[in-house]
Amino acid sequence: MSGTHSVVLVHPRTVTGWQAQPWCDMPLELLCVGTPLIRAGYRVRVVDQRVMPDWREALLAELSAGPICVGITSTTGPQLKHALDISRLVKKHSDAPVVWGGIHASLLPEQTLQEPDIDIVVDGEGEETFLELVQALEARRDITGIRGLWHKRRGHATFTGKRDFIDLNKQPSLAYDLVDVGKYTREVFGVKRLSFSTSRGCTHPCAYCYNTVFHRRRWRALRADVAVSQIKEFVRAHGVHGLFPTDANFFLDMDRARGILEGVVRENLNLVFTRLHTRFDTLSKMSDEDLTLIERAGCKCLAVGVESGSERIRHLLRKQIEVDRLLDVNRRLRRFSITPLYFFMIGLPTETEEDLRDTISLFTRLLKENPKAMKSVNIYTPFPGTELFDVAVAHGLKPPERLLDWSSFSYRNLAQRGPWLSKRMRRNIETLDFCSFFVGEKNYLKPIKKTNRLIVFLSNIYAPVARKRVEKFFFRFPLEVKLVKSLGLFGKRN
Repeated sequence: MSGTHSVVLVHPRTVTGWQAQPWCDMPLELLCVGTPLIRAGYRVRVVDQRVMPDWREALLAELSAGPICVGITSTTGPQLKHALDISRLVKKHSDAPVVWGGIHASLLPEQTLQEPDIDIVVDGEGEETFLELVQALEARRDITGIRGLWHKRRGHATFTGKRDFIDLNKQPSLAYDLVDVGKYTREVFGVKRLSFSTSRGCTHPCAYCYNTVFHRRRWRALRADVAVSQIKEFVRAHGVHGLFPTDANFFLDMDRARGILEGVVRENLNLVFTRLHTRFDTLSKMSDEDLTLIERAGCKCLAVGVESGSERIRHLLRKQIEVDRLLDVNRRLRRFSITPLYFFMIGLPTETEEDLRDTISLFTRLLKENPKAMKSVNIYTPFPGTELFDVAVAHGLKPPERLLDWSSFSYRNLAQRGPWLSKRMRRNIETLDFCSFFVGEKNYLKPIKKTNRLIVFLSNIYAPVARKRVEKFFFRFPLEVKLVKSLGLFGKRN
């Protein structure tokens, strides 16, 4: 039994290179598993590599005290490299079991456990599973009866069985004092904001989304009264007026969403919701009364996944959006103070130059017809287990055979250089990914977020070139993109 009665939770870095907008959201996933431990009497230390320059010293100090185990979160992409490095560091200086959780480890637990420095994987939600695991490890009990675990047995990964989802409404408010909350504030729309969560998962079948696998197309949410109570407690405890709900689909239940927004207004919380996520089919059905309520509650931005200007590609993604209706709703939103933010993906399997031109045409028109509108263009990242991942494999993607190789999968880089695309299309995708930052009234030059001043100055000089590239669909000789990437300022080439 550990003398310290302690557990260490680690959040690895999620990016490589330098950031023009240095920030990160609170490690909610670690707070979710840390809170039950605190309530059970354990000492929990969160080590966040993203915000702690002395993270190594802090981790080594905790290891020297002999923790029960070390938990590490994982997401497909660059974070995996950092997570592996941390796991090796733990094993070098401690006998504590290394437990991985999070999206990637849950999607590929068997491959994850092939790494000698990883002992156990928590599958899916960890609140109950991890608490039971810690209790068993401390008492040196057998863990095979704990549902939701993958562990090594005679050199092979063994699963203890799926665990039911937890009831969010029965969970206590998160123990935010596990971290220095001030390190996670971010200025958006002129206010300092923090991330928060009121629901998990989504019921929709989007072919590219890990939610279909990780949350099994299940959506669970706090009741409106519970959400309002927790929001009220949160903002008053931490003195912030900005809130970013990380919910994948805040408006999936419109009655619940209305209840939360009405409660925020009724409690006079004087909040700014810097962004709320919705689907277009929901947005298109919102009445003027709904949009007025969203305004009154302080929502500055509604984020919508459009994904592509090509009807064929949208069908492939299982995104049924009629462009005429989208354009009508976009124009309608001009009457409100709400900023619509449209998400697009490029570099998709089977995508052609014509599809890419359709995407440029659509987001350009949306921005032109609503000067308040914004867009975000990102490179497609294949998540294992999703429907579109299988399409990518059928068109040439070779799934990595080692955990480390997944670290090159990023929304800033084509996964394994996008084998489903021609060389010319890969060049077009990577150049558009960079140049799109400079298109539109609200772009990198007029940021709603604090951005490094030198970057803004240089961007103003380069912007006309980027806009002309996009307008003319001229993506040849992208020397500036290669230079910026080589310096680690905008992702890195695979």
